[in-house]
Amino acid sequence: MSKEENIYPADLINMILGGLIALKSEQQIGSVNRSPGSETLFLGKWLKRAKKQRHYPKSISDNIDDFLALYTQKGRNADLTSSFYQIYNEYQTIKINADDFPNSPKQRFDTAMDLLKKKSWSISLPIAHDDIADGPYQSNKDKELFVLKKDWDDVFDDQNKFIKPLSLSVVSTPQEAIDSLYSQGFILAKDESRTNIKSSYHHYTLFPDNKYQGRAAIPSQYKN
Repeated sequence: MSKEENIYPADLINMILGGLIALKSEQQIGSVNRSPGSETLFLGKWLKRAKKQRHYPKSISDNIDDFLALYTQKGRNADLTSSFYQIYNEYQTIKINADDFPNSPKQRFDTAMDLLKKKSWSISLPIAHDDIADGPYQSNKDKELFVLKKDWDDVFDDQNKFIKPLSLSVVSTPQEAIDSLYSQGFILAKDESRTNIKSSYHHYTLFPDNKYQGRAAIPSQYKN
């Protein structure tokens, strides 16, 4: 997604919250267990009822139809709960305003890297590795954040402004990297186009002014 597009209007968020509140209420009284399949069955039926009874404005009818199409196709394997939480948590995440941070983007980025170093991360900016000629970069570190030289060049200008998207990779569980960058005003977007050579490799892109594309990586403070 792009922050220039208002893809999370209030009516959609109200619908998402309505479904999650209804789900939690039923779970508290023991009517729905906490397995993804049972939660999806509940939300699928809840969406059908909401559509039939016109609980929500026509402006989000396409969103409801998309959820229902997924539910019809995959049934209890549609994992509607994860989709609901992704939208709500991303809605919370994108409220951050980089303009509220006094330092330049380069200074804030460097601060985020320093925070990771204090947590025993290896920061490799950049590495002279040709992933086309030499194949994917193979890290030998337990926790590493790395950027290839071709992705690092000209990301920041002479005034330390962030002027083009930056592709970076994280080795190990990525949450600390997500949180450190978010604490300095950056939203990481998941890069679905890059293939992981190992399950511990995670690829992201940072965009100037957080006008990102794709799905936002959710910081810990907004995790459900």
